[in-house]
Amino acid sequence: MAVGWAGKTLQIDLSTGKISTAPWKNEAKMFMGGRGGNAWLFWKNSKRNQDPFDPDAPVILSAGSLAGTGLIGASRMEVTVVSPAKTESHSLGNVGMGSSWAPELKFAGYDNIVIKGKSDIPVYVSIFNDCVELRDASGVWGKGTFETQDLMREELDDDDVQVACIGPAGENLAIQATVEHGYRSGTPVGASFGAKNLKAVAVRGTNPVQVHDSEAVLDLNRVLVEKVKEAKKREGIVRDKGTDAYLQGFIVGDAGVVGDYESHAWRDRPDIKRAYEENFIGDNYVKEIGCFGCPFPCQPLYEVEGEGAMIWRCYPTYWPWKVWMTDLKSAFLAHRMMADLGMDSKEIATTVSWLMRLYREGKVTDADLDGVSFERGDPKAVFETARKVAYREGFGKALGNGPVSLAKELGGDALDYLLHNQGLTLRTFEFRAEPGTALGEAISARGNSLRATTYHIVLWEKPARDGYGGVDPQEVKESYAWSKAKFGSKDAIKATAYTGKPQSLIYEMNWAAVADSLGYCTTMIRPGRTGAPGSQFGDPSYAFAAERVAAVTGIPFDEAGLYEIGERVCGIERAIVVRDGRTRETDAIPDFFFKVPIPDGYQEGRKLDRKKFEKMKDEYYQLRGWDVATGFPRRSTLEKLGLTEVATNMGKMKKLGPEPQGG
Repeated sequence: MAVGWAGKTLQIDLSTGKISTAPWKNEAKMFMGGRGGNAWLFWKNSKRNQDPFDPDAPVILSAGSLAGTGLIGASRMEVTVVSPAKTESHSLGNVGMGSSWAPELKFAGYDNIVIKGKSDIPVYVSIFNDCVELRDASGVWGKGTFETQDLMREELDDDDVQVACIGPAGENLAIQATVEHGYRSGTPVGASFGAKNLKAVAVRGTNPVQVHDSEAVLDLNRVLVEKVKEAKKREGIVRDKGTDAYLQGFIVGDAGVVGDYESHAWRDRPDIKRAYEENFIGDNYVKEIGCFGCPFPCQPLYEVEGEGAMIWRCYPTYWPWKVWMTDLKSAFLAHRMMADLGMDSKEIATTVSWLMRLYREGKVTDADLDGVSFERGDPKAVFETARKVAYREGFGKALGNGPVSLAKELGGDALDYLLHNQGLTLRTFEFRAEPGTALGEAISARGNSLRATTYHIVLWEKPARDGYGGVDPQEVKESYAWSKAKFGSKDAIKATAYTGKPQSLIYEMNWAAVADSLGYCTTMIRPGRTGAPGSQFGDPSYAFAAERVAAVTGIPFDEAGLYEIGERVCGIERAIVVRDGRTRETDAIPDFFFKVPIPDGYQEGRKLDRKKFEKMKDEYYQLRGWDVATGFPRRSTLEKLGLTEVATNMGKMKKLGPEPQGG
């Protein structure tokens, strides 16, 4: 019998107060848990074109299938909802988080939670093993996420309770609202909690998770530790005292954007180097924070005296570029404020970037924006926008419904200037120089997701400069050889190329789905891969991940078996968004990226080629087994993935692509 799962789904109806469980067995073997399990539960519990604030719309929380099993690096959770933030196409929205909530849910005896209904009063879900309660949250309604977590632990008299909660932004149904716990990344989903009067889900468990071979788990952990130690010896930039290797690589290689895609050449500005490497990092770094049971903490904790502490890495450190900020103390405080309000700093900052452009070009004035100045680099613009959105004041009333709503209210050219995908603002990627990532952004079921890009598989041959040694020539050679063998072309992993991108994107998207379903972070699922962020150097295979799944579950998984699960997860996610209205036509990114070239920097002059982009889309659909004309999955494709029930329902809705002639 397979083990490693708790074997139960917790079902909660907030309208009636009914609490029950259902088995999580056969589905577990098909979808694992985490993102995959959530996709299946979303399909079963959501409706076609459902309003995100419909009381019957599901909120689904889950642990990755390997969370709590003792395996290092498997500690991530997923939250899936009918996305309030995708204002132009409400459908699947999900977010992944690290830290300790996922293992705690497994220790309590559950793999996932499905919450429906709406409470008459603010409540939170309290889980302690078999004791599941709906508790009055009136005392914490209106409070920030930091205080909420502390007060709930105090009320429950247990410092080990793990809390996933919303702040005022979620309570006020701002679409930028997040669910906060640990290190969060991804689409804002917090308004779905608020619409149910649900403040938090607090979980504590004391039961061990049974595994198939505990000795093998320990042995594999020892192997992983050695792999990581060896990989760290080859990092292009050593992360030390908060210095972020990814961030420095972005700066040196000009991979990030400045403003509202208005500039690119940050590495030519000495104030950037000082701001990121000298002033802020040295003065405010405290230590590295890690997820549950991980001996390799990687999230830097910073503290500003008199203000407080906060993890600050990755996208939160990129967004100051979007608003022309080098005052990183203010940027940190803004990020901390937004985390406490429970909102996505990237969504807010990107919107501010758009408003700064409108302001600079005379399309809006202070009078249009409650007297707030949107001069480039002004921290007040970020602070005021966040506050107004969270409390739905002034222009925040419209912006809390999404940037498209504010653009329509501002009128004039505001909507023409807004760059978005389904209502979500775009990530800090230079799509004009990264065709594969642009394709992923267009096709992604979730939208606005690092998990649907080629970022972790493409190689930027960044030149050596400013203390960065560039990519090792041997690393480049071996990575291209790997790409040639895997995809038939070295260009498949060359960032700026079009050739082979559909193959490499599918590869990356499927394996990202596997990692999210197992609960692994991207570092620990392939600990033998070394070098630059997108390099395929060292051991880039997923065979070691398959060994770990087999040790926990007793199911003899190999790399191909795991890959099939990733394909299945991506397949059901596609079926969901097609059910809800997605077509080839809406698999798109703004025309801006095809018309306006990069203005400066290392990638100056690049823009997307429409003909090549559409050809990539053709090839992607063909490789996925989707209809090229519509983007709809075929019945045969879904059935091959074991999704016969999904295919039958999609057929009734006339949402299946035709089978190829002779097929």
